[in-house]
Amino acid sequence: MTRVQLADTDWEFIEPYLPIGEYGPYPERLRQQFEGVIWRFKAGGQWREMPQEFGAWSTVHNRFRQWRDADVFEVLLEGLIAEAAKPEREERRRIRRRRKLRLKAALLGRSRGGRTSKVHLAADRKCRPLAFVLTAGQAADSPQFIPVLGKIRVRGPVGRPRTRPDAVAGDKAYSSRGSRAHLRKRHIKAVLPEKKDQAANRTKKGSRGGRPVSHDADLYKERNTVERLINKLKAWRGITTRYNKTPDSYLAGPPARLDDLDQRPHPDHPLITTRYAP
Repeated sequence: MTRVQLADTDWEFIEPYLPIGEYGPYPERLRQQFEGVIWRFKAGGQWREMPQEFGAWSTVHNRFRQWRDADVFEVLLEGLIAEAAKPEREERRRIRRRRKLRLKAALLGRSRGGRTSKVHLAADRKCRPLAFVLTAGQAADSPQFIPVLGKIRVRGPVGRPRTRPDAVAGDKAYSSRGSRAHLRKRHIKAVLPEKKDQAANRTKKGSRGGRPVSHDADLYKERNTVERLINKLKAWRGITTRYNKTPDSYLAGPPARLDDLDQRPHPDHPLITTRYAP
């Protein structure tokens, strides 16, 4: 008894590639004849020496010639290559999806310098920090305006923590209707210069554009305290360059640096800015 040449799973893949004409071959004999072709190349014997389990050798030989002329074996090879590439493609997609999820969880984004994060912070007029928010490096500044203000918590000797400052100063990146509306709702003075394009659009609308936006120029000059606070933070290499994988571990660095400087926060006129941490 000749050993079976194909496993059932292999035959399920090969069978669709074998043509069946109007007058034959019979589908139940296709596997028998194909295994006869496999035996011929595997054993290297002559067609006349083929065992009877595969049927008449002349029938198998004729079937082999028909498949050869119809390029069945070439199409079968292409199918095998495509089938073998499927798990590899799926594995690559799975790895990419997993990498994106890890980067999203770690708040790491893309920039010209590679993988980066961005720290959004609020500080008072004496270079004392009030809040930190970490985002991916490509995140815009303006959408983080409200989250940074929402994290301000300054505890006093008694009573609840103070969360509403007297005024907020920031550069033109934070000049938006949403930011101004949020400050107006909370009764906070806005010290945000207006962008040129926003002023032009408001002027173009005429009376429907609303009143001109003004800000306290003297208070805006003190926004340099934010940059000075950033310079103090960057004195520590582990804060300037992000070495921690998790956001919580990285955000533990700035408070530790400020504790070393004895910078206690005070809710007087916080200033908003951003910086990059590669």
